[in-house]
Amino acid sequence: MESRLWSDHLTAPLSSESGLLELLREASDLYQVEVVNQDKLYQRFAEDFVFSHEFHDAVDATSRNEHQKNFHILKSLLLNRRDLAEQFFSKAERSDNDFRQMLHLFNTTLPSAVNQAHGQKGDTGFPVSLCSCLTLEDCDILARACNDAHVFRDGVTATNLLSLLQGKLDVPLRSLNNRLVAYFFYQLFLYGFITEHWQNALARMRCIDSSTGRGSITSKALSSALYQVNENEPTSEARIIENAVRSVSLKYQENGKSDKQLPR
Repeated sequence: MESRLWSDHLTAPLSSESGLLELLREASDLYQVEVVNQDKLYQRFAEDFVFSHEFHDAVDATSRNEHQKNFHILKSLLLNRRDLAEQFFSKAERSDNDFRQMLHLFNTTLPSAVNQAHGQKGDTGFPVSLCSCLTLEDCDILARACNDAHVFRDGVTATNLLSLLQGKLDVPLRSLNNRLVAYFFYQLFLYGFITEHWQNALARMRCIDSSTGRGSITSKALSSALYQVNENEPTSEARIIENAVRSVSLKYQENGKSDKQLPR
């Protein structure tokens, strides 16, 4: 490996295909240790790995440019294509050919149907889905809570909620109360059910119309709404939401399932 040619005090650039494969190999090994065996949240694993591989000690332009290119491929893949990372990193045995196939899919496919519908390519560093793997049964519990708390104007079914979480919702839901919408997804994030970039993902998917009647809810509106909720004592509606999300989390714990089987 290139890094062996350097002293212990210097970090070699990871350039060309061999450097990119080395990055993916290291990432997959660490995924097995931290996510699979130690139950680390996927998002924390991905961000920590990205942030720890940005810099090196090369000074020539060619090495710096090649490393920068590979670094941004790795960053976009881990943060935008969790589906591919988990598909290939979860394998017990992983070869360079596996990583080449992973890169081929990364270069030729989009992460969700929502990208195709809106022409988004997922290249801003934020996911274009909520990275959730909740089941229809889970969504039934959550949908009933949303309806009891009057989160959405026309209510929501378990099927529609699951479609939203998977980035496959055809018709946007209509918010009745932006603060409760924000609080609901914030609770899903706190319990590890969706990505920490949920505000940006919801805004980019354009899957919820704002209660203001001014189009799709934005990440800024979600942030402002959540701030207003957290500045005040929890309402009875907020407690309904939190209790429902907690009950779904407890269900997995009681069944003996670890966090690694929940979305990260």
